Amino acid sequence: EELVQRLGKKLLVLSNEQTSIAEESNANDLLGADVALKVAQKCRPSDASKFRSYVDDVGYITMLLLSLSGRLARTDNALHTLAADDSHPDKKILEAKRDRLLEQLDEAKQLKDDIDRRGAIISKVLERSLTIEEYADYDYFINMKAKLIVDSREIADKIKLGEEQLVALKDTLVQSEC
Repeated sequence: EELVQRLGKKLLVLSNEQTSIAEESNANDLLGADVALKVAQKCRPSDASKFRSYVDDVGYITMLLLSLSGRLARTDNALHTLAADDSHPDKKILEAKRDRLLEQLDEAKQLKDDIDRRGAIISKVLERSLTIEEYADYDYFINMKAKLIVDSREIADKIKLGEEQLVALKDTLVQSEC
Protein backbone atom coordinates (compact mmCIF):
# COMPACT_ATOMS: atom_id res chain seq x y z
CA GLU A 1 0.00 0.00 0.00
CA GLU A 2 2.70 2.48 1.03
CA LEU A 3 4.68 1.68 -2.12
CA VAL A 4 1.59 2.31 -4.25
CA GLN A 5 1.15 5.72 -2.58
CA ARG A 6 4.81 6.65 -3.10
CA LEU A 7 4.66 5.61 -6.73
CA GLY A 8 1.47 7.64 -7.16
CA LYS A 9 3.20 10.71 -5.67
CA LYS A 10 6.20 10.18 -7.94
CA LEU A 11 3.88 10.05 -10.96
CA LEU A 12 2.24 13.29 -9.84
CA VAL A 13 5.65 15.00 -9.55
CA LEU A 14 6.59 13.71 -13.01
CA SER A 15 3.28 14.90 -14.43
CA ASN A 16 3.90 18.38 -13.00
CA GLU A 17 7.40 18.31 -14.47
CA GLN A 18 5.94 17.32 -17.84
CA THR A 19 3.56 20.29 -17.68
CA SER A 20 6.45 22.60 -16.82
CA ILE A 21 8.50 21.32 -19.76
CA ALA A 22 5.50 21.76 -22.08
CA GLU A 23 5.13 25.38 -20.91
CA GLU A 24 8.85 25.98 -21.38
CA SER A 25 8.62 24.42 -24.84
CA ASN A 26 5.71 26.71 -25.77
CA ALA A 27 7.68 29.74 -24.58
CA ASN A 28 10.68 28.58 -26.60
CA ASP A 29 8.46 28.13 -29.67
CA LEU A 30 7.28 31.73 -29.27
CA LEU A 31 10.89 32.88 -29.04
CA GLY A 32 11.64 30.83 -32.16
CA ALA A 33 8.78 32.49 -34.02
CA ASP A 34 10.15 35.90 -33.01
CA VAL A 35 13.64 34.92 -34.17
CA ALA A 36 12.22 33.60 -37.46
CA LEU A 37 10.48 36.95 -37.99
CA LYS A 38 13.74 38.84 -37.39
CA VAL A 39 15.58 36.48 -39.74
CA ALA A 40 12.93 37.00 -42.43
CA GLN A 41 13.23 40.79 -42.02
CA LYS A 42 17.02 41.03 -41.92
CA CYS A 43 18.32 38.17 -44.08
CA ARG A 44 18.08 37.29 -47.74
CA PRO A 45 15.08 35.08 -48.55
CA SER A 46 17.38 32.15 -49.35
CA ASP A 47 19.08 32.46 -45.95
CA ALA A 48 15.71 32.74 -44.19
CA SER A 49 14.61 29.57 -45.99
CA LYS A 50 17.81 27.77 -44.91
CA PHE A 51 17.19 28.93 -41.35
CA ARG A 52 13.63 27.55 -41.32
CA SER A 53 14.80 24.27 -42.82
CA TYR A 54 17.60 23.99 -40.26
CA VAL A 55 15.24 24.63 -37.33
CA ASP A 56 12.84 21.96 -38.59
CA ASP A 57 15.69 19.52 -39.17
CA VAL A 58 17.02 19.99 -35.61
CA GLY A 59 13.63 18.89 -34.29
CA TYR A 60 13.31 15.98 -36.70
CA ILE A 61 16.82 14.60 -36.14
CA THR A 62 16.52 14.90 -32.36
CA MET A 63 13.26 12.93 -32.37
CA LEU A 64 14.69 10.38 -34.82
CA LEU A 65 17.79 9.78 -32.68
CA LEU A 66 15.66 9.40 -29.56
CA SER A 67 13.30 6.99 -31.30
CA LEU A 68 16.07 4.84 -32.74
CA SER A 69 17.98 4.79 -29.44
CA GLY A 70 14.86 3.74 -27.56
CA ARG A 71 14.01 1.01 -30.04
CA LEU A 72 17.61 -0.24 -29.96
CA ALA A 73 17.59 -0.34 -26.14
CA ARG A 74 14.33 -2.32 -26.09
CA THR A 75 15.70 -4.74 -28.70
CA ASP A 76 18.93 -5.17 -26.71
CA ASN A 77 16.93 -5.83 -23.55
CA ALA A 78 14.86 -8.46 -25.35
CA LEU A 79 18.06 -10.06 -26.66
CA HIS A 80 19.61 -10.13 -23.18
CA THR A 81 16.61 -12.02 -21.83
CA LEU A 82 17.16 -14.62 -24.58
CA ALA A 83 20.97 -14.63 -24.25
CA ALA A 84 21.21 -18.11 -22.74
CA ASP A 85 18.81 -19.70 -25.23
CA ASP A 86 20.54 -19.81 -28.64
CA SER A 87 17.79 -21.98 -30.09
CA HIS A 88 14.98 -19.49 -29.40
CA PRO A 89 13.27 -18.69 -32.75
CA ASP A 90 13.03 -14.95 -31.99
CA LYS A 91 16.75 -14.57 -31.33
CA LYS A 92 17.76 -14.38 -35.03
CA ILE A 93 14.91 -11.98 -35.74
CA LEU A 94 15.93 -9.74 -32.84
CA GLU A 95 19.60 -9.84 -33.88
CA ALA A 96 18.65 -8.80 -37.42
CA LYS A 97 16.44 -6.03 -36.01
CA ARG A 98 19.29 -4.84 -33.76
CA ASP A 99 21.72 -4.78 -36.69
CA ARG A 100 19.22 -2.83 -38.81
CA LEU A 101 18.64 -0.35 -35.97
CA LEU A 102 22.40 0.10 -35.49
CA GLU A 103 22.75 0.92 -39.20
CA GLN A 104 19.84 3.36 -39.02
CA LEU A 105 21.32 4.98 -35.92
CA ASP A 106 24.69 5.41 -37.66
CA GLU A 107 22.95 6.99 -40.66
CA ALA A 108 20.98 9.30 -38.35
CA LYS A 109 24.21 10.34 -36.60
CA GLN A 110 25.77 11.16 -39.98
CA LEU A 111 22.67 13.14 -40.84
CA LYS A 112 22.97 15.00 -37.52
CA ASP A 113 26.61 15.83 -38.33
CA ASP A 114 25.50 17.26 -41.68
CA ILE A 115 22.76 19.27 -39.97
CA ASP A 116 25.28 20.55 -37.41
CA ARG A 117 27.60 21.69 -40.24
CA ARG A 118 24.68 23.50 -41.87
CA GLY A 119 23.89 25.02 -38.50
CA ALA A 120 27.42 26.41 -38.18
CA ILE A 121 27.10 28.08 -41.59
CA ILE A 122 23.68 29.49 -40.71
CA SER A 123 25.02 30.76 -37.38
CA LYS A 124 27.72 32.75 -39.18
CA VAL A 125 25.14 34.30 -41.49
CA LEU A 126 22.92 35.19 -38.53
CA GLU A 127 25.82 36.65 -36.54
CA ARG A 128 26.40 39.10 -39.39
CA SER A 129 22.72 39.92 -39.89
CA LEU A 130 21.24 40.06 -36.38
CA THR A 131 22.00 42.26 -33.39
CA ILE A 132 23.89 40.72 -30.49
CA GLU A 133 20.64 40.33 -28.54
CA GLU A 134 18.78 38.82 -31.49
CA TYR A 135 21.60 36.36 -32.11
CA ALA A 136 21.64 35.45 -28.41
CA ASP A 137 17.89 34.74 -28.68
CA TYR A 138 18.53 32.51 -31.72
CA ASP A 139 21.34 30.67 -29.95
CA TYR A 140 19.21 30.10 -26.85
CA PHE A 141 16.21 29.01 -28.92
CA ILE A 142 18.07 26.47 -31.06
CA ASN A 143 19.93 24.95 -28.08
CA MET A 144 16.76 24.73 -25.99
CA LYS A 145 14.75 23.23 -28.87
CA ALA A 146 16.73 19.98 -28.83
CA LYS A 147 17.10 19.95 -25.03
CA LEU A 148 13.36 20.35 -24.48
CA ILE A 149 12.56 17.55 -26.94
CA VAL A 150 14.96 15.25 -25.06
CA ASP A 151 13.62 16.32 -21.64
CA SER A 152 10.03 15.83 -22.77
CA ARG A 153 10.75 12.33 -24.07
CA GLU A 154 12.63 11.35 -20.90
CA ILE A 155 9.75 12.50 -18.67
CA ALA A 156 7.19 10.73 -20.88
CA ASP A 157 9.25 7.52 -20.67
CA LYS A 158 9.53 7.82 -16.87
CA ILE A 159 5.78 8.37 -16.58
CA LYS A 160 5.08 5.35 -18.79
CA LEU A 161 7.45 3.19 -16.74
CA GLY A 162 5.93 4.44 -13.47
CA GLU A 163 2.41 3.71 -14.69
CA GLU A 164 3.45 0.20 -15.75
CA GLN A 165 5.08 -0.36 -12.35
CA LEU A 166 1.96 0.91 -10.59
CA VAL A 167 -0.29 -1.48 -12.53
CA ALA A 168 2.07 -4.41 -11.86
CA LEU A 169 2.27 -3.52 -8.18
CA LYS A 170 -1.51 -3.26 -7.85
CA ASP A 171 -1.90 -6.60 -9.64
CA THR A 172 0.60 -8.17 -7.25
CA LEU A 173 -1.27 -6.75 -4.25
CA VAL A 174 -4.60 -8.05 -5.55
CA GLN A 175 -3.12 -11.53 -6.14
CA SER A 176 -1.53 -11.62 -2.68
CA GLU A 177 -4.89 -10.76 -1.08
CA CYS A 178 -6.56 -13.76 -2.73
